Amino acid sequence: MAKRLPKLPPLLQSKIYKTGQTRSANDDVIFQNRANRNGTVLIPFESIDLFDISILTSHKFESGFIVVMSPEDYYTNPEALITMKSKKLKLGVNAILLYETREQWNKFNPYKNKLSVAEKRTVPIDGHFVARILSSGSKGEEKIILGFNTSSCKGAGIRVAEYAPLFTIKSCHLQLEYLFWLCYDSKEVALGAGMTETEIEQRMTAITTACNNQKLANTDRLYKTRIIDNAKNTICPLCLKKLSAGAFLINFFESAEKSDVDKDISQINLFYINQLKIGEFNHSPYNLAWGHQNCNMICKETGVIETIKWMKEVVVNTIIFNKDSSN
Repeated sequence: MAKRLPKLPPLLQSKIYKTGQTRSANDDVIFQNRANRNGTVLIPFESIDLFDISILTSHKFESGFIVVMSPEDYYTNPEALITMKSKKLKLGVNAILLYETREQWNKFNPYKNKLSVAEKRTVPIDGHFVARILSSGSKGEEKIILGFNTSSCKGAGIRVAEYAPLFTIKSCHLQLEYLFWLCYDSKEVALGAGMTETEIEQRMTAITTACNNQKLANTDRLYKTRIIDNAKNTICPLCLKKLSAGAFLINFFESAEKSDVDKDISQINLFYINQLKIGEFNHSPYNLAWGHQNCNMICKETGVIETIKWMKEVVVNTIIFNKDSSN
């Protein structure tokens, strides 16, 4: 793919690119907003045992990591200090305290304990704590937002479950575009979006070749994971209906009020077949799919597989309930 390829329609290009970014986050939390997935990761201290010491001491995380602890753990839990030593963690180097309640602030006041605000994502982070304490209107107490709250450095890092190395991000981009071209009407839609037939063929050939070379075009595997159907068309992994390529190119913010929008075309979202989990790296090829926004809302944080198990249980229970109620 060294040769410069014809450009994709902007809305499609944007949708694919954004899959390499994390979800949004506001100023009242410690996470970065829409950051690249290979950024500095934040590991909750209570989940640290899910990560082997070899992961923590290697370059598994391309931009490093920060372990986030509660003041209670650090000051009152002797086991926490033992764990920190075994995992080679040190406050102010690769670990910070996160103050989230007024009680924590008053009981373990960081300034009284001579701690400094953390502002740096790279090791050593040269700071010991971050505060994200909401205001209390009834008591007249203002919120306390300290650390990683400047325009140049907003948010300490990304959720560790959302992490993916740059190579994986690029592989996912490739496979997700490949899935667009497997939509039953992709050529027709691309033509309508301004691409020429020659440009479409060039792009499809290059993407398919790259996916074959990187083992990203295994259609048997894509079928078994509910990403395409037996006709090798891209489908929604929950409802299993074929996806129209036209749904990738609708700007719903601009067209929601227009009557010419096809009401049968649902907005397309990124799907996880197996949900993101701390300790696993599930933002990866063959675990990402395209699907209907409404179907994705049903899956929420559980992923397709767990949602299907739940739906099966609901159906079975409903059948039993209806049978009992008819007797």
